[in-house]
Amino acid sequence: MNQFVTEWNTWRDSRNSALAKPFGWLSVVGLHWLDEETTWPDAPGTFTVADGWVTVALEPGIKAGPAAETFDLMSTSQTAATQGSTGVTRATSPSVPSDTSTLPTVSEQAATEETEPARPQVRVEDNGFSARLPEGGSLSWFTVGGVLYELIDRGGRLGVRVRDSKSPLLGKFFEVPAFDPDPDFVFLGRFTRFDPFRTFTIETAQEDLQLQTQAAGVVIFETKQGEVSLLATGCPKTGLQLDFHDATNGKTTPAWRTLDLGVPNQDGSLVIDFNRAVNYPFAFTSFATCPAPIEGNDVPFDVTAGERRPPFFYSEAGINVPFLFYVWWDEESAEVTRPWYSRFGLDITILNPNHDDERVSLTGFDGVAMSGGDVGPLGRKARSRLIDVATEALTSRIPVIGIGAYTEFVIRAQRELRQQQGYRDDIESEYQPSEGRLLIVMNNELDPQQAGFDIVHTDASGLIYVEMPFDIPLESDLTEVEDFEAAMEADRPITSWQEFDYRMVALIRQHR
Repeated sequence: MNQFVTEWNTWRDSRNSALAKPFGWLSVVGLHWLDEETTWPDAPGTFTVADGWVTVALEPGIKAGPAAETFDLMSTSQTAATQGSTGVTRATSPSVPSDTSTLPTVSEQAATEETEPARPQVRVEDNGFSARLPEGGSLSWFTVGGVLYELIDRGGRLGVRVRDSKSPLLGKFFEVPAFDPDPDFVFLGRFTRFDPFRTFTIETAQEDLQLQTQAAGVVIFETKQGEVSLLATGCPKTGLQLDFHDATNGKTTPAWRTLDLGVPNQDGSLVIDFNRAVNYPFAFTSFATCPAPIEGNDVPFDVTAGERRPPFFYSEAGINVPFLFYVWWDEESAEVTRPWYSRFGLDITILNPNHDDERVSLTGFDGVAMSGGDVGPLGRKARSRLIDVATEALTSRIPVIGIGAYTEFVIRAQRELRQQQGYRDDIESEYQPSEGRLLIVMNNELDPQQAGFDIVHTDASGLIYVEMPFDIPLESDLTEVEDFEAAMEADRPITSWQEFDYRMVALIRQHR
């Protein structure tokens, strides 16, 4: 293994370890914006806002203590009072980007980099705590058992974010999927500073929240596609940051990613290594407020380097049910059916087996399906990839489903795996579907009868066979999710492909 790969592996291990911390980003389970007086179910008390201070009055019986950061601020304040010291500021590790801009406050003072950023102020009350944040600030405020309450200011809006050291997402985490390291995605660039910094309004991961941020300068580098020019944020003296879009966003990567550029050399030179591009917290949780790239920060080629979109995600509905789907039907049908999965509760990653040729680990996914009407368009590598994916699913004992002509890959993977394990199933001929009906094959991790499917065959290897008629409409007359659920519980016949998709999603969720 060469030094480049070794260093990348070390960096990636550090990144995964940082994410796995008890109160890291994978522990976030809620975000509550504050009014003058705010509480919510399971809140530790009532939060009030007055004159910029936020105070929590704890409910009777609630035992809370200051978080480590609050305790340090209290200690520093006491030291400052006796020694006149301003204390030190907290730094965020670049391996775990924050969900707010790391830029200086948008002001002339900040642009000169001559002042320290303002720090939170804290007080302990008779029955709770009070805190006041600087603009754009965050504070790990207080804890109740294994739950940390964080106070944030985003664009002048105050909120409380809840971090649970026993969150289901943290318990499920293994690693963030990533592309294989590739030296072709390492570039030598040059940074040219803006003086003063330039201010931009940007979008965030929250649809109703915009922020102002500053560009410290421009980074220019040469590629095979020509010269690329992107705006860098952060601070040249402490470290620059590159938030960017590229064509992989929404497919194999989140809506945008970020890259730590470090401190440029005196001549402005620096290294842009996209192999170390990471996901912002919004890729893991809906309760993040991450800054989007400044408009126009688009890389003009597919950045198939760095972290991929993680399969795990936490929202108000709880932890998602991530599912990998290789499909090649007509594009019109795919566009119609794609939103159904999300509505029915499946967080689906759809890949084209011929075009999306990167190896995708099933780590974190709750199942995999492959569907297509004809294997003819598939190249040799695509067919081999589908067999490998089916084999990994079968070996990992997660649900795997083959639909239509793609049942071939599940069947073949099961046969080869059973032979390697020394089984002799003596299957002389494969089951053939009835005329005008679509064949669905799945492993015995699933019980299709629970979702109202009739089993037509079970072979000696343990695979389960279901059939569906081709001549049913795409969309259902049913409109509400509750209607689909009622039809399934009443064991009514499946009369549309939308109902079929609902029951397949229900089958996966029941398994989980």
